[in-house]
Amino acid sequence: MARAARWVGRAPAGVRPCLEALRLDRPVGVWLLVLPGWIALGALAGARDGVVLGLLLLVYGVLSRGAACGLNDVLDARFDVQVPRTAGRPVASGRLRAGRVLAMSFAVGAVAPLVMAFWSLEAVLWAAAGAPLAALYPYLKRITHWPHVWLAFAMNWAVVVVYVLLAGGLGPEGWLLYGALICWAVGTDVIYACQDREADVGAGVRSAPVLLGRRSRVLLGAVYAAGVALLAGFGAVAGLGPLFWPGLGAVAVQLGWQVWRADPDDVRACARAFGSNPLCGLLILLAVLAGRIATLG
Repeated sequence: MARAARWVGRAPAGVRPCLEALRLDRPVGVWLLVLPGWIALGALAGARDGVVLGLLLLVYGVLSRGAACGLNDVLDARFDVQVPRTAGRPVASGRLRAGRVLAMSFAVGAVAPLVMAFWSLEAVLWAAAGAPLAALYPYLKRITHWPHVWLAFAMNWAVVVVYVLLAGGLGPEGWLLYGALICWAVGTDVIYACQDREADVGAGVRSAPVLLGRRSRVLLGAVYAAGVALLAGFGAVAGLGPLFWPGLGAVAVQLGWQVWRADPDDVRACARAFGSNPLCGLLILLAVLAGRIATLG
């Protein structure tokens, strides 16, 4: 993340706020969007299809995440300005006009699914179908303490896209993987929201940490345990080989470390736990690939 921030910091002054609005200085969120699609590819694709579709999903993830973040900044500006961690965002700080960011978000969001045209028209349509999930997320923080669940469906939409394109639909295997990664994403977003819990109470933003306080860690342990159980079911249904299971054990250990580390009253600890999630996603991907290699062998 530090390298990305430095790259954005060296950009021309007039361009820098635009790059920040698209969150190009904070790539953790990109990995949390891209890795689920790559994990699904690891379960289904051959080497050639996996590389091509994986690259398309990477570009699609960068663009779609940027569009969603820009829209979120416009809709949440009055809340962001009240939260120390987000007060410096381009719209909240007044460095960019809301109209400019909104136009940029719509433009980038329109281009994002078109990237998938390099695969097929069907890929474009399925990629575009996930856009409303991301667009509606900012509104949920106003009406429910559980926006994390909605966001988790949106963040893992690439799993649906990959299974539809390569397997004709989710099926039992795909549903188990989608459910497991949704549990993971709920946990990551709960940790993320813990960073702003006290400020969110004053700003009127709803979240599970606002509702649960220190009990958020219990919720985190529950959703992560459910995620590991669903991953185990996925491995069994997918017929993954014996090397999958040690990999799943490593995932469970990493998630357990997050539960231990993510003290809702410690902002820095939560930031560190949240920032470790690309590693967690990589461990899941490696476990799936190891399981497939063992089966093919």
